[in-house]
Amino acid sequence: METGSAISHRKLIDISSESFKVLSNDAYRQSVSLKKYIENMLESRAREIEARNLNVSPSIMRLIGSALPANGRIEDIDDDRLQYLLSK
Repeated sequence: METGSAISHRKLIDISSESFKVLSNDAYRQSVSLKKYIENMLESRAREIEARNLNVSPSIMRLIGSALPANGRIEDIDDDRLQYLLSK
């Protein structure tokens, strides 16, 4: 999730019992809380959508990996090499 001075948004969501069980079990297997598991899943999905909207290939996104800034925004990457890759 975003850190620092970034604004976070809280949302109350409803999910089915079956989805809750599946997600809870997977979170348990990964040794994280269900809340953190869902937050991580949504953050990852948002980065995928952002990359697709910028026409960045999945292989390039894998290369970027942990180089993403804390806010997860591709535009805020300070690494010139990654900016070059994204410009192609």
